[in-house]
Parts: sequence; structure tokens; C-alpha cells
Amino acid sequence: MTLTPPLDAAQSPAAQFLNLGFGARALGMGEAFTAVADDVSCVYYNPAGLARGAAGRQLAFSHAWHVQDTAVSQAGFMRRPYAASLTYFSAGELEGRDAAANPTGNFTARDLAFGLSRGLLLGGLQAGVTGKVISQKIKSSGATSFAADLGLLYRFEGTPYSVGAALLNFGTRVKFEEESFPLPLKLKMGAAAAFSSRLLLAVDAELPDYGQAAARLGAEYRGLEGIALRFGYRTASSAQRDAILGRGFGDSVTGVDAMYGFFAGVGFEYSGFNLDYALLPYGDLGSAHRFSFGVRF
Repeated sequence: MTLTPPLDAAQSPAAQFLNLGFGARALGMGEAFTAVADDVSCVYYNPAGLARGAAGRQLAFSHAWHVQDTAVSQAGFMRRPYAASLTYFSAGELEGRDAAANPTGNFTARDLAFGLSRGLLLGGLQAGVTGKVISQKIKSSGATSFAADLGLLYRFEGTPYSVGAALLNFGTRVKFEEESFPLPLKLKMGAAAAFSSRLLLAVDAELPDYGQAAARLGAEYRGLEGIALRFGYRTASSAQRDAILGRGFGDSVTGVDAMYGFFAGVGFEYSGFNLDYALLPYGDLGSAHRFSFGVRF
């Protein structure tokens, strides 16, 4: 993998690892999860999901072997209306280049985000907020920034429908040495329909501050007891292509958009335990495999 400095910092946000998703269930549905938000993954997609739902606690772990020797590991704990989450991203070994594209040697980079979340009930409206501390390290340079996620969710009583909205990664700029970069701010709006306990359909619209708008579609079907099949589609954008590399510092990779868009997953649940898998194809770069394990108690 090769990283080069951005030509336009305003269009190249840092902390792109925040765009890599949380949990295999939501990713298998193409991340159309803003109006679903019914498990611990809501801390990433819409913290308003913490305001109402099944009692008890949920603990989840997730890991992905991503493309180009990168990896992301995550953990989340939820006891409504509170939750905590942790994301660690490793970019592996990177090839450094100067402004003239001359090699400057290999180096490593890593990112870390820790968040605390709270859900609130405002009459029939669910609301939620997450406060995050974000730490990034590239070579010997480090940066710390702070961000918040804000979410709203409304479930129409007596119907299978819900709608939601979330403003994600609203916070301070990331400063590396003499340059500063914005966080990947985006607004998401979604709708979902849960037909009985078997079929869940969802759609999201994503409006990032740093790239093209994107649409997401997701479906989950529970045809057999304890087994869920998931399918998703999300439109490609330059911002999402950058997220594959985990950073907003530009890339020299082509062929990403060819297969980017279609995702699939499967989940198994038994006696409060669940195991989920999602396949995320990235064209010429290969595929990412996301595994999640969770327990309710």
C-alpha cells in the first residue's frame, strides 16, 4: 500500500477508519442500519437505538482481515440506555513517499477510537449521543481529536416501519505536525420495515461532507430458526474508496469500483449467543471478511 499527502486537505479527511463499519450483521446488510439500530452496532450507526429495546446486556467483538494487509478489530458493550465501544485499525506496513513521489522507506500506522454512548426517550422519539476520542499515529507523528455522533429514531407504533437520522463524526480537526485535516463528517437518513420476525428491509441515504452522496439497501431473512441470511448494496464513491485504505491521504489503486457495492452475510444465533459473517468485495483489491461474536445476558 502507498500513502501520499493529499492535494486538498478540505476534500481529504483523516480518520477514514471511522468509515469501515461496525459488526458483521450491519455490514452484511450494506450498512443500511440507521433506522434499524436494534443491537450493540447502534453505537456506530445510530446511538438513538440505545433509548429503547430489549432489557439486559449485550457484549460483542468483531474483527476483519481487510484488503492490502490491513485489519480492524472492534468491541462494544451495551446496557440500555448506555454503551461503550472501541475500534482499533492497523494499516500494516506502508511505503512512504515525499512530495515528488520518491520512496522514503516503509513505516507503520495505527488508529484508535473509544466512545461512550447514551440513549434518551423524548416522548415517542428516541435520541442518542456518542462522545469519541480518536487517536492516530503515523510513523513518529501522532494526533488526537474529539468527535460526537448524534442520532434520532422513530418507530411507528403498531406498524413494522421506522425512520432514523444520524450525524456522525462531528468534531475537531486532526492535526499532524503543521497540517490539519477534517474528520469524515456525514449525515445519514434511513427507513426500515420489519415484516414479522422473518424479513427486515432497510434503505439509507448517506450525505458525506467530503464526497459524493451514497445510497444503501439491506435485507435480512430468517427462514430457519437461529439462521439469518443477509444481503446489501451500497453505491460506490471516491470517499468510500479512500476508506478501503483506512485513511484520507490519497491512493494509487485502481479497480476498486468494479465490484464495490454488493455484500452478503450470514448469522447464527443460539441461546443468547450469536456468530455473524460478512463478505465485502473490493474489486481488484480483493475481499474483506468480517466476523462478529456476541452474547446477550
